[in-house]
Amino acid sequence: MHIAVYGYELPLTMALTIRGTPLGRRRGFYVCIDGRWGEVAPLPGESRESLEDAQDELLAACARLAQGQPHGARLSSVQFGLDCALTAIDGEPAPSLPLLEGEREPIIRAWRCRRVHPQRAWLTLTGEVQHDAGLVRELTLLVPSLQLVLDAGGRLSEEQLEGLWRRIDPARIDWLLEPAADLAASQRLAERHGWPVAFDLGRHASPDYPLFDQLKALVLRPSQLGGLALCRELAEAARARGLEVVVADSLESGLGNAQLARLSAQWAPGQAAMLDRLRYLLDRGVDGNGRPDLGRLTLLREYG
Repeated sequence: MHIAVYGYELPLTMALTIRGTPLGRRRGFYVCIDGRWGEVAPLPGESRESLEDAQDELLAACARLAQGQPHGARLSSVQFGLDCALTAIDGEPAPSLPLLEGEREPIIRAWRCRRVHPQRAWLTLTGEVQHDAGLVRELTLLVPSLQLVLDAGGRLSEEQLEGLWRRIDPARIDWLLEPAADLAASQRLAERHGWPVAFDLGRHASPDYPLFDQLKALVLRPSQLGGLALCRELAEAARARGLEVVVADSLESGLGNAQLARLSAQWAPGQAAMLDRLRYLLDRGVDGNGRPDLGRLTLLREYG
C-alpha cells in the first residue's frame, strides 16, 4: 500500500466570513492511497475541528494503515477523507442547487441574466427582515414557479423570523433550515408557528434528531459527520422516515466537491445537492481530469 499526504492552500474569489470567522484562503489536505484520493479539510468557523488536529490525526491514521492496521481515525473530516481514498466513488454526479447570498443587486442582476431559471434555490438569510422578504418576493415574481429553501443558520431571532414569514408567501418556501441554534429550540419554533423546517446535522454535536410533523428535511455535510457508512445510514434512515435528504459541502476543493456530487446521487437519488460554494474558490485545486495538481501541493508524508 502506497500512501501520500499533501497540504494545499487555495485562493478565494473574495474574503469570506464563516459564522464570524474570517477566511482569506482555503487550506486543507489530500490523501492518496494506491492512486485513489480523498480530502480532509475542516472549515474554520463551521467545523468543530482545527486544521492542526486534523493534520495530526490524518498522519497518525495513515501510519497505521501503512502497517496493515485499521486507520482508527476519530475526527469526522479525517474519517470522511480516508474513506473516500479507500473507496471507488463512481457514477454520475447530482446537480447542485444555486446558492443565493450577499447583496441584493448582484443576486437580482445574475438572476435576470440566466437563460434558464432553476425551479429551486437556496437563499441564505441576513436577518434584515425587509431585505430578506423583499428578495424572496422579487425572486418569486421573476420566476413564478420558483421554490426556495431558506437558511437561517441558527442566527436569527424568533421576532426576525416571524417578521419575515408575515411578509412572504409561505407556499413558496419548502423549508427553513436551522431556525434556532439547537434542535430542541428549532422544534419548539416549528411547532409553535407551523413552519416547515430542516436540520443541518453537521452543525450539532450528535447526529440524533427529534421527529415531528414540521420536520421536512435533513442536510448532511459528510466531512462534519464522519465516514461514508455513517452518512449513508443517516441518509437511508431519513428517507425511510419520509424526509428529504440534501448533501451539502463544507467548501471543499474541486476534488471533494465532485466526490460529494457523486455520493449525493447515490444517497439521495433524484435530489439536487447543495455544492455551490465551490464558486468561492478562485483555484479549484484540480487538473482537467479532476485530480489534484501535484505540482502545486506540499508533500507532508509518504508511506510505502
